[in-house]
Amino acid sequence: MGDPNDEPLGILFSDVARLFWRRLETAWAAAGFDLGSAEVRVLMSVVERPGLRQAQLAESLHIEPMTLTGHLDRLVGRGLVERRPDPVDRRAKLVHPTDTAAGVLEALRAASAGVRATQTAGFSAEEEMVLRRLLQRVRINLAKVAGGEGTR
Repeated sequence: MGDPNDEPLGILFSDVARLFWRRLETAWAAAGFDLGSAEVRVLMSVVERPGLRQAQLAESLHIEPMTLTGHLDRLVGRGLVERRPDPVDRRAKLVHPTDTAAGVLEALRAASAGVRATQTAGFSAEEEMVLRRLLQRVRINLAKVAGGEGTR
């Protein structure tokens, strides 16, 4: 194998994300939850920001509206979210958590604690903060490109 310093960042991002979500899904399944990582990510957003239009929610998650529709359909089917008519625009739907959503999300977070601890095991608080800030900058940079704003 070559020099680890030459490993493409894209490969690292992909491997880390895939391993992270696989570990989380395994932890959730062990806790009795039949939810995928994308559905949980949508659920988190709906609980934390209730009442967004579906289009706004898709944009905030950096996913296509049709992809979001499938995730929402599954969450609605599980009784975790609901779509309500937008009083301002009857064509649009607002997404709200149900009364049980926050409790389920809290249980999912508890089941995730071990994975979250493992992901930064051996990191100092400063290293974890630096990693978070760098990844946030990468996300901003990539979102700019995806949004047609170009690069610096």
